[in-house]
Amino acid sequence: MAMEAEKAVAAGGYLHNGKWNAPVGDAANRFAAQIDLAAVVARSTGLEVEQPHTGVYIGYEVGQFLDFHVDESGFGEANLILCLKRARLTGAPRVSTTVFINADGYLECDLGVGDCAVFDGALTPHGRTPLSAGERVTLISFGFRAHDQALRTLTNLPPVPR
Repeated sequence: MAMEAEKAVAAGGYLHNGKWNAPVGDAANRFAAQIDLAAVVARSTGLEVEQPHTGVYIGYEVGQFLDFHVDESGFGEANLILCLKRARLTGAPRVSTTVFINADGYLECDLGVGDCAVFDGALTPHGRTPLSAGERVTLISFGFRAHDQALRTLTNLPPVPR
């Protein structure tokens, strides 16, 4: 899948929000069909979801970053990003991380190859810090729809704590 991702980014990738995106291919579709990714999301979030309905390869090169943003709700009620490839210089003083904003402030995730993060991209601001010299990151992001979409609509959020 990592090789497919790098080829897809090189051949048909497009710049989006300061990073490279490319459509997923056969390797990603086989992976999603063989692994119960919906169960991974359910264990992580308690949200019952369908298998992923969409996916995108993401590639970052030196100097690229991703400003904080939220995803369009059509991508899904849950996202799973999986690190496919990670290159960095040994002993680098700072490495690029995926960053989330949560109730406690910033949560930085230094995902290695095979590591994943599950989150609600439409409600959780997220981004990536700039890549330093010698760094390269390749990810895949899968989008999942909830079985009960009414539980995840923006009009059905809990009240603000008082």
